[in-house]
Amino acid sequence: MAEERLDILLYGHDGRGLGHVSRSVAVGMAVRRLYPNLKVCLLTGCRRTGELIGSADLDWIKLPAYDTEVVDGRSTGVDGPAGFSDRDLGRFRAEQIRQVVALYRPRLVLVDHTPQGKHRELVEALQDHRPDMTRWVLGMRGVVGSVAQTRSDTAVELFKAWYEALLWYGDSSVLGSGHMARLASLYGIEAVECGYVSRLAEQGEIVQPAGYRRYGCTVSIPWFSGDTAVFFKKLVEAVSMAGPGFGRFRFFLGGDQYQAISQQLQGLDFCSAEPFGDQYIEALFGSRSAVIFGGYNSLVDILSIGIPALVVRRGMADNEQHEHLDALLASMKSRLIGVDESGCSVESLYRGLQSILEITPDPFESPVDIGGAEAAARHLFTML
Repeated sequence: MAEERLDILLYGHDGRGLGHVSRSVAVGMAVRRLYPNLKVCLLTGCRRTGELIGSADLDWIKLPAYDTEVVDGRSTGVDGPAGFSDRDLGRFRAEQIRQVVALYRPRLVLVDHTPQGKHRELVEALQDHRPDMTRWVLGMRGVVGSVAQTRSDTAVELFKAWYEALLWYGDSSVLGSGHMARLASLYGIEAVECGYVSRLAEQGEIVQPAGYRRYGCTVSIPWFSGDTAVFFKKLVEAVSMAGPGFGRFRFFLGGDQYQAISQQLQGLDFCSAEPFGDQYIEALFGSRSAVIFGGYNSLVDILSIGIPALVVRRGMADNEQHEHLDALLASMKSRLIGVDESGCSVESLYRGLQSILEITPDPFESPVDIGGAEAAARHLFTML
């Protein structure tokens, strides 16, 4: 009798946002839903993975977490919550990942975003690679951006040496065909177009909306950069101008500044501040509008639910958020309104809030394909 082994290992690196892990979770949920007999596990250091999985039937292995800070639009590694430096964590995690792959002997590994993993932590596992044992697959978000870890000579060489397939988590009817063409030129292989990967779309079988559009707006600020504190003051003033006529505003705030920042809402009785948790999903399902930052994960959440949103673009060096949002704005018309975090005015924020709040909260069918998790799961199954 053959010895038991893992069918699929999903790897999503952690750091600043939740996009990499959220996509990995969504694909894992889809695999477990469609093929419940497969053995599937997620590997990541993200501290919020349990919240993302919720009650779904998906298990995961926790690595020590990285941490980052953003200065002048660039992410810089800092000591993680375990107290280890960014460099030491990369070294420790590389050996831990190698041991996980050697122990569980997955038939297939799906890696999100970078062929080498954050800080090259997949290299040791790749170098132990046996073609008859494990197949490696890379999944890329719709707009990759100018990310060095995806475009470097090292990344390309590793992909061509060890990876067999490339999945693209985008929709060419919205983003155009140029992104897939650039990936094909870079990696020397045609990508499989899957559509946008949405964790909430997968959780639709699990989460039941508690109240249809009973809140005015859900505001999501998962992390604070140097410009975010100034932006938040302007946003609070704009919310105060909008007033309570559209219903309650629920602010979800991440990071160490939660207590200090949330105090700025005192006196606005129609506003509440909460840390991120299970209530965030309930709030989104129950809101007529949202204010979000323009990361892949936050945008796809809004596309999944179909509510209008004011989308804040951060001034990140890779320019991914600006490029991605510009493409979506062309397809979503007035249901998405873009503003820049740095340099926006109270008046522009107020006008944006008024626009999204005044849209009739009827069900809206998004023109964007959000079935990427299921499409990816089906493709992985064919590879097995």
